[in-house]
Amino acid sequence: MPTQPPYPRTARIVPVDKGRPGHTVIWYQLRADHPHPDSLISEHETEQEAIDSKHRYEDENIEGYKK
Repeated sequence: MPTQPPYPRTARIVPVDKGRPGHTVIWYQLRADHPHPDSLISEHETEQEAIDSKHRYEDENIEGYKK
């Protein structure tokens, strides 16, 4: 299991086409550079879900975070 990334965490949202050509849908991937460059953190069906996930990922005040 990967280690917890150092804060401040940063992530980016990447839209990805999934499905057969001509029948694709857009999914949104949350990606970060920890533990490896361009690591997949999560996938979401809507952009708003990805935005919410990004905020949670980057938030230093989440439960379990220790300074």
